[in-house]
Amino acid sequence: SFPSVWISPSLLVMASAATSPGRRQSIGSSPSRMSSERMSRLSLSTASIDGGLDLIAMEKERKKLAAEMKSLKLEFALDFLDVSVKSLVVISVLTGYEFVPSHLALVGLLMIALFLSLVAVGIRLRNMQDLQFLVRHGFSRRWKKKERISGGQDPRVVRDAERRQLHHFIFRTVQAWCADLPWIVFNVNRVAQKGGGGGAEVVLRTVSIAMAGFGFGMKFAAFVNLVKMTLFSGVKMSMKEVWEELPADVKCGVGHSDQADTAEAMREAFKQCMGQIADTPSFMVVTMTADHDHRAGLDVLAELAPNVPYSGSTTCRGTLIGDKALHGGQLVAVWGIYDPEGFYAPGIFEYTEKPVEDAFRACKKAYGNFKVERETKKSVHGVPSFVWFNGAPDPEDRTLEGFAKALGENTPVVGGSSADNDISGKWKQWCSLNGGTITSSGCSFTLCFCSAVVQGQLFTGYNATGKKGVVTQMEGTRKICTIDDRPAIEVYNEWTGGHYSELMETKENPNILAESSLYPLGQVCGQDEDGEPFYRSIHPSQIWTKTGAVQVFSDVKEGESIVMMSGTKENVVNRIAGVASHIVRTSGFSLQEVRGSLVIFCAGAMMFAGDSIGIAAQKLNTALGGTPYMGMHTFGEQGMFPDGLSRHGNLMFSALVVSSRRRIMKVLNVDTGRSVLATEPEFERILAQGCLHTL
Repeated sequence: SFPSVWISPSLLVMASAATSPGRRQSIGSSPSRMSSERMSRLSLSTASIDGGLDLIAMEKERKKLAAEMKSLKLEFALDFLDVSVKSLVVISVLTGYEFVPSHLALVGLLMIALFLSLVAVGIRLRNMQDLQFLVRHGFSRRWKKKERISGGQDPRVVRDAERRQLHHFIFRTVQAWCADLPWIVFNVNRVAQKGGGGGAEVVLRTVSIAMAGFGFGMKFAAFVNLVKMTLFSGVKMSMKEVWEELPADVKCGVGHSDQADTAEAMREAFKQCMGQIADTPSFMVVTMTADHDHRAGLDVLAELAPNVPYSGSTTCRGTLIGDKALHGGQLVAVWGIYDPEGFYAPGIFEYTEKPVEDAFRACKKAYGNFKVERETKKSVHGVPSFVWFNGAPDPEDRTLEGFAKALGENTPVVGGSSADNDISGKWKQWCSLNGGTITSSGCSFTLCFCSAVVQGQLFTGYNATGKKGVVTQMEGTRKICTIDDRPAIEVYNEWTGGHYSELMETKENPNILAESSLYPLGQVCGQDEDGEPFYRSIHPSQIWTKTGAVQVFSDVKEGESIVMMSGTKENVVNRIAGVASHIVRTSGFSLQEVRGSLVIFCAGAMMFAGDSIGIAAQKLNTALGGTPYMGMHTFGEQGMFPDGLSRHGNLMFSALVVSSRRRIMKVLNVDTGRSVLATEPEFERILAQGCLHTL
């Protein structure tokens, strides 16, 4: 459901001719994205990335090269024998007879044969050395790129073998017409004139003629093959170009620190992140618990990474990083991506009474910054790969509406609502603009034009029950007054089997965030590709005892159907890893192509999971192949649903996976080092001539 490889529509026919079936489709929205499925087929299946096909191809290459070396040795032996016999003939003539002018011609023919044979020896020795090196190391010393092209047989091995064969045919043709044939004609003529002398010399000359005839026959076959290759097989004398599909130049890293001193914690977290990226980040997501000095942390970050865009917010109690759930104290965490061909435009705004308009204006302003820079960033174009989102709780649905209005409804928005440790409103949002801007009632976001293909989705960890109704009265956007014309809590409590009865009798307007984590509400948002409904879960937060209304953390409208959801700790723990696995499985890229991930794990679901949250981190780390990821705990989750639309929900999981596959294909000439993008006219020629070796 995220943008994949881009290619111009004019190339679709040629691209489909070079496809390999079986690649999964990446769902797109715009016309340029619709072609991504065809271009993605240009790559080999994911099995080629793991090196297995390389080993098989190298073994086949070794067998072919071994056969080629045997052929070279045999021809060397035959040429040596041929020149030796010719030399004996010349010596016999020069020592047994009085010198005549025709002897000069005989000596000249021997010199030509000897010279060509010596040249052949030099060529063969060099070729055999190259072949032996290639067999041992898997690449040739002559190649500019001293490593194999992954994904099976290296096309340069095939190309070089083809060129050796072509040059061999040319040289053998020269030997046939310039050495063997003149020798045969000259000596046959002398024997016919009976000018050959004694019997032994005639026998020697006859043997020489026979050997030359045999050699001429073999070399004439080479001449015939040369004609076939050049005239009928389309083999050209010039060296065939080999273009390699390049992976995206992206690296991800993550770091964290539990030091109480915010400045030192930021330094430690940033250092760890840099240790994995080993370069200046192109964009960072920064999160801290609410009990840190956020201003001090961002000031240090501005010193450590000046001019590097970042955005982020507070997280509830900690994060998930690697195979650990880092909870229980103060925490600073930094996730970074190195993407020199990408572009990242941060933004931040304060919410007013019109959050749709607020989001629209801020998004347009950030997009304007990209339009200024996009001529220097040819590896990205169009709409963002995704929008990273961290807003204050409450106006999330309307914020997404504003983003969709500015960028189109199919632009992925991924992130989570800022949180604190105790729902006391201490959450913050920040971004790198103006040296680091912090707010508590606004929204920070970044338009991410990533040069790599990214994939993400939003999932719930709960299942729908058969208990459902229609919202018949709302107060505002998040207070459900009645369901089926009855007080909302009355209906909801019946659905749960009286789960809230005692609480309503003992407390006025009780907070039910913990209790409702077992029985959240939900809404059907559409159907997936298998025809199964997909849901967004809604977290009830409070009961209004006098009116019977139920406060929730997502927008609901009158006339909409809602259903009660249910779940277990095991579902919550297992589902987050399932989300990551599902994203990788349906994306079309393999686990080996995953470079990193950003994960949103609802704070309510985290609390519901309790001590099992560490198991969730371990499963998530395994599902992502141990690549750098950071999981924030938020008071609302945003992401893409299977229908391609971005939505807000509660008690959900959102994950964004960054791959090494390019959003816009880029190819490299492995001999000259020149690169070409799929958006450039020359790419059509490369594709049409079959010069492209895909990943």
